[in-house]
Amino acid sequence: MHWIVGAVLHATVIGIIAFFILFAASKAEGFVALLGRLLGYWVLLIAVAALAGGIYFGMTGKGPEMWHGHPGPGWMHHWGPGPMMQPPPPPPPGAPAPAPAKP
Repeated sequence: MHWIVGAVLHATVIGIIAFFILFAASKAEGFVALLGRLLGYWVLLIAVAALAGGIYFGMTGKGPEMWHGHPGPGWMHHWGPGPMMQPPPPPPPGAPAPAPAKP
């Protein structure tokens, strides 16, 4: 659910920025007006893509980390002691005990 809320907020801000770019482009003339319209529509397209991506991630439960080949959320969490956190194994039963260090 948090993906959808974040997408709506980001798309709103990006849409407002696109509005101001298109407004400034409408007041300009010539090449600057053309460049402003192209930039404004490009930013508006990014806003729509951000909204669609956020809704998709919110509905499917997937995230952008899946694009990079990671197994999903929590893939680095180790729920329990791993082999590096175990105490050293006890010596074999037939081995002599180590001698205490002399002071």
